[in-house]
Amino acid sequence: MQALTLLRRARDDQAAGSAGWAYLERLTGLVLIHLQREVEGTFALERADPLLEAAGWLQPTLDELI
Repeated sequence: MQALTLLRRARDDQAAGSAGWAYLERLTGLVLIHLQREVEGTFALERADPLLEAAGWLQPTLDELI
């Protein structure tokens, strides 16, 4: 749960809708899915992925947190 809290805080420090925000939102979603909160996690991915794609950023995976 600490990872989720830290990711949300870092995400909230980014400009809403920015690529940096989307990167952290996607990681937040992946952590939520890992914690078996699939609906919340899926919504986070749906918000983040189009922004990352538009910015030309790769979609992070949970491996980025290791």
